[in-house]
Amino acid sequence: MNTCSMLKQNLSRHTKVKLNDFAIDINKTERAIIFLYCSWSPTITQLKSLMDSLVNYQDILLLVYDIDEKEALQFFDEQGLQSNGWGETYWIKNGKVISTLKKYGPQNMEELIGKNAKLLEGSGNCK
Repeated sequence: MNTCSMLKQNLSRHTKVKLNDFAIDINKTERAIIFLYCSWSPTITQLKSLMDSLVNYQDILLLVYDIDEKEALQFFDEQGLQSNGWGETYWIKNGKVISTLKKYGPQNMEELIGKNAKLLEGSGNCK
């Protein structure tokens, strides 16, 4: 299975996903997780772990970006994001980055779930 197929298969497990939506202004985003990937890196490992951690957090918007897209560098600059091809993940609450993580896997499940839960604190959507 190629990277594109694995990406689509993983993303199909979550209800609120946007792929390469460069029109989004993160500063105006209430709650989201941003995942940065590239086809030449083993970031599918991080994505699978992230998706596993989101099973009970379907209300969280997941924004996924291919760092090799032509609009990516300018978008990352404008939004204050950075990627080195390690599956960088940003948790956004009320337009601010509240947490980041990269180079993670199944061994980080508790940490991932905790970061997801922080996005819902004070929203009335306790899981």
